[in-house]
Amino acid sequence: MFCPKVMYLFVFLVHYLASVTAFELWSSNPADSFLVLQQGYPLGNGKLGVIPHGPPGNEKLNFNVDSLWSGGPFLWSNYTGGNPTHPKDQYLPSIREWIFQNGTGNVTQLLSTPYDGYGSYRVLANMTVAIEGVSSATSYRRSIDLGTGVHTTKFTGNDKKTYTSTVYCSHPAQVCVYVLESDQSMSEITLGLENTFVGSDLQTISCGSDYVRMQGVTQKGPPLGMNYEAIASVMSSGSYMSMSCTKGANATLKIKPGASTRSLTFLLAGGTDYDQKHGNARYNYSFRGAEPGPAVQKAIQSAGKDESAIRKAAITDYSELASQFSFMPNAANDASYTQTETADLILGYPLDTGNAYVDALLFEYGRHMLISSSRDGLPTNLLGMWEETLSAPWSADYHADINIQMNYWPADQTGLGGLNQPLWDYIQDTWVPRGTETAQLLYGAPGWVVHDEVNIFGHTGMKYDATWADYPAAAAWLMQHVFDHYDFSRDSAWLQRQGYPLLKGIAQFWLSQLQEDGYFKDGTLVVNPCNSPEHGVFTSILQTAPVANDHDEAFLSNVSKTLPRLDKGLHIGTWGEIKEWKLPDSFGYDFENDTHRHLSHLIGWHPGFAISALEDGYTNATIQSAVATSLYSRGNGTGPDADAGWEKVWRAACWARLNNTDMADFELRYAIYENYAGNGFSMYTAHDLPFQIDANYGIIGAMLNMLVIDLPAIGSSASKKVVLGPAIPARWKGGKVTGLRIRGGGSVDFEWNDSGLVTSASVKGGVKGIELVDRDGKLLARS
Repeated sequence: MFCPKVMYLFVFLVHYLASVTAFELWSSNPADSFLVLQQGYPLGNGKLGVIPHGPPGNEKLNFNVDSLWSGGPFLWSNYTGGNPTHPKDQYLPSIREWIFQNGTGNVTQLLSTPYDGYGSYRVLANMTVAIEGVSSATSYRRSIDLGTGVHTTKFTGNDKKTYTSTVYCSHPAQVCVYVLESDQSMSEITLGLENTFVGSDLQTISCGSDYVRMQGVTQKGPPLGMNYEAIASVMSSGSYMSMSCTKGANATLKIKPGASTRSLTFLLAGGTDYDQKHGNARYNYSFRGAEPGPAVQKAIQSAGKDESAIRKAAITDYSELASQFSFMPNAANDASYTQTETADLILGYPLDTGNAYVDALLFEYGRHMLISSSRDGLPTNLLGMWEETLSAPWSADYHADINIQMNYWPADQTGLGGLNQPLWDYIQDTWVPRGTETAQLLYGAPGWVVHDEVNIFGHTGMKYDATWADYPAAAAWLMQHVFDHYDFSRDSAWLQRQGYPLLKGIAQFWLSQLQEDGYFKDGTLVVNPCNSPEHGVFTSILQTAPVANDHDEAFLSNVSKTLPRLDKGLHIGTWGEIKEWKLPDSFGYDFENDTHRHLSHLIGWHPGFAISALEDGYTNATIQSAVATSLYSRGNGTGPDADAGWEKVWRAACWARLNNTDMADFELRYAIYENYAGNGFSMYTAHDLPFQIDANYGIIGAMLNMLVIDLPAIGSSASKKVVLGPAIPARWKGGKVTGLRIRGGGSVDFEWNDSGLVTSASVKGGVKGIELVDRDGKLLARS
């Protein structure tokens, strides 16, 4: 099929330490080891992730390393990233001709086989800490402080001693830290590493004088699988203790503290031999790097012997990010909420009235997850970095049809723009090299392209089911985020170095692939073939080329000449809807009450702006009516194909951009009511597993759209309006925001009253040509 919504992105690409609220999650019960992803609280430093769980006296840390995957060249010596071994672009002319003649067709010749070594993200280990003589407890409480990123558990054991465990993951030190304290002399402790899913033929656990080590490989080969290693080490407390290694298949370290010992500190580090920089032709797409052992040992040794110094640096680093933004509805300032267990608040969330405290808590919790899982290594995946098995749902990969995009909705506007860097590096290092081959082999095209589902090994080819795999517009959608990052940051050095080259490669691909519409014969350029849900490229090129110093006149001229011929992707159907397909409604692809989970035909409304901004949809009643008609028809986010959180928060964001407070707020409340587990993780099927993190990030994007509409001023030199409070619900009973980033490189602080109307605002950061207005159009401030 050929679909107009890809044009939303084409049009887009062508026209172009405040205080942090002390939120915490807490429980009076341990996180059940069989329900880690529904009860545990996550921590991480970008590469390492842990979730404390297990009963008092036998606490465990579910431990993950972001790059530990099965599959790819570590599984198959002839792995190709889903690409064919020979060109297939010769099939395109007949595919396109058939589709233009019949309105639809198939792309069977372009598909890959179901099994192509795709692989899955997988858990590394549990670190286990067993306290001799403790089998039960009273006065149990565990919590995570979202202002510091520190997890604390406290209880009184049946040995009459009071224990406190403190867990955090340090980005500066590249280790996770577990501190166990007692109010009396410390009992004997047994430290271990375990992974009961992996046999002894693939994994070795050993111990030494002060450590336990796990060394493993995902397969013996050939080819040899990915090597991984984890070390749990004891940091000396300064008082006398003895430690003994119990060797065997499940080696452990027994620690007998001295009489005066009140505290023990364990350092946890891990790594793999995956190297993202080796995913190109120079390295034969091997992704194989150095053995992980030396780097893991170095992290342990470099952390030092002063736990208080490690903790101080970790909290300073984390808090500096967390404090960049603050969102506080007045209705959340109720002391009773902090005295109520988090699971009770979330699972008891009232659908009809909501709970402003939970809203604000989940907002900050999502920022915590992004800080914890997107720093250096890989970008945050479908599970963030928290997995508990060897085969994750959807491989915990990167779905480029909404999920990875939604994962980064919170970044630029809430002061976390730097956390995009792993995403840009991942695209540059794993998508572009193989994607260049995909463009050549499948499409005979320059530039690069990827499709819907992508792993960490550059799987850029089209997978085996066209209903979701025929999605060459995936990277084009991601390029919107590239432009957005520049627009919010105005970081011209980054644009020149990395952002613009990514944009240009995608624009080059689409310049060669756009087809003159052979069905309607209206002279417009469309995409053929493509499948929905999912999308296509141009806008930022003309907007950013001068900043990037691109003097490729032939390329820029081609873009300029192609732009006016693009089908705008905005077509209103027979029942008043925004059409998902350019085909007549009589074909039956656009029909009323199609409650599909995706809103692909509304990408130009949100998160894009080809309809909302470039087509003046934000002020055009006809377009607004068509968007609303489509949203009503699409349903509330519970349909026969899914009952996920992300589809609901996407709807909430779209309603907010329509200034429809009631519907935006309903979808927000409905997502929390229907999809959030007691630990605040968003579930894919109502409250049931699997966990999928995108709604934890997407709910922030939804609330941001309720707080502000900041559309790009593409091609305009006039003062740009930013609407504050387009859909703030009265149930928040007033409130304030500090540190909200706006396009142009500035930020805004503002307050609203009990009816949701913004009453005061100020602009910071030297941004010029901005007018801040309330939802009624009243001027609040200008710069």
